This record gives sequence, C-alpha cells and structure tokens, in this order.
Amino acid sequence: MVVLDKPTYDRLYKEVPTYKLISQSVLVDRLKLNGSLARVALKALTDQGLIKPLTVHHAQTIYTRAAT
Repeated sequence: MVVLDKPTYDRLYKEVPTYKLISQSVLVDRLKLNGSLARVALKALTDQGLIKPLTVHHAQTIYTRAAT
C-alpha cells in the first residue's frame, strides 16, 4: 500500500499506540504498509505524542507506547 486509506488510517491511530513493541517492520507486517509509509506513520505518531522512541539506530528505531 502506498497511500493510507480510511480503514488503515483508523487502525493506525487506534491500535498501534497500544502495541508494546512498535517498529517499521511491525507496521509492514500487521498493517500491510510499505516501508516508507510505515516510517512516515511512525514519525506522525511520535510527533503527536502517541508513541515514544525506545532505541534509536541508523537502520531502525524501536518505539513503545507513550505512558499516559
């Protein structure tokens, strides 16, 4: 998938912030996104404060849910 459709967008904002371990690979596997779209989605969720980075590496970043 190259562009988010409405059901995928809703799943992204509803389900992903509840995952314990969030990464680009997880979004590709569970939501059937491509890698670049998964990176953009993770950045958007981080900017909104729904998830936070746990481990930052040049190859891949691991995120977790934000403590509320």
